[in-house]
Amino acid sequence: MMLEIGKKFISEEKNLLTHIFRFFTQADVEVNNCYLRHYTTVFKPTEVLMMMTAFAAMETVHIAAYSHLLDTIGMPETEYSAFLQYKEMKDKYDYMQGFDVKSKHNIAMTMAVFSAFTEGLQLFASFAILLNFPRFNKMKGMGQIVTWSVRDETLHCNSMIRLFRDFIKEEPQIWNDKLKNEIYEACKTIVHHEDAFIDLAFQMGPMQGLTAEEVKQYIRFIGNRRLEQLGLNPIYDVKKNPLTWLDTMLNGVEHMNFFEGRATEYSKASTKGTWGEVFA
Repeated sequence: MMLEIGKKFISEEKNLLTHIFRFFTQADVEVNNCYLRHYTTVFKPTEVLMMMTAFAAMETVHIAAYSHLLDTIGMPETEYSAFLQYKEMKDKYDYMQGFDVKSKHNIAMTMAVFSAFTEGLQLFASFAILLNFPRFNKMKGMGQIVTWSVRDETLHCNSMIRLFRDFIKEEPQIWNDKLKNEIYEACKTIVHHEDAFIDLAFQMGPMQGLTAEEVKQYIRFIGNRRLEQLGLNPIYDVKKNPLTWLDTMLNGVEHMNFFEGRATEYSKASTKGTWGEVFA
């Protein structure tokens, strides 16, 4: 993979990948923390707990895969905390720290934010950018990891939104204008944070086949879908998916025996060299 980066990548692409990777692992850490520290303290039915612990376990697989990916391409461990040095990334991190499950209102709000707008929206901006690389025969191993992650996160998002709908059905008194308006504001805030992050990632210009504006339109399209899933109205004027190629990549049939397809595992063999030496 290091050899691939050195031969095929231009500086704009390397810069973009570096910014994406800086926050990618931390985002899944925060989602995992939400399952273990918040949801499991509230929801006690065995089936629901089993679902959540399974989802949390999937997040640890994602984290390990992303971590191994960073090791493979030679990025130093200091990059795991480098996101704190960038306002665009720190704002995303700080915002996620402000949710709890101390009341039924807060439980519903936390579920909406983390399920619909963190797993279901925030991560998808990075997914779209990363999957554009294998679209042009670059970083194919990474593309397989990300494709599996998208499928996992989609399952998590849809399942937790279903739980959210059941929760407010059982607690109809909390489904009021206050909660609805707070969810709308949360969606707008997260989209605003993603806009800033996308601008940072694309600060050296567009990549082959993808621009910052297209990604911004895509997250608004996704934001509308998540709001509708939550039982709310769409708020963005984006009616069609601006990245139709992404659906093709994610929904295509894989003609491979899963148990024999060792070339597309989450983990990849390490290569030699360092991230800083790629263009030396």
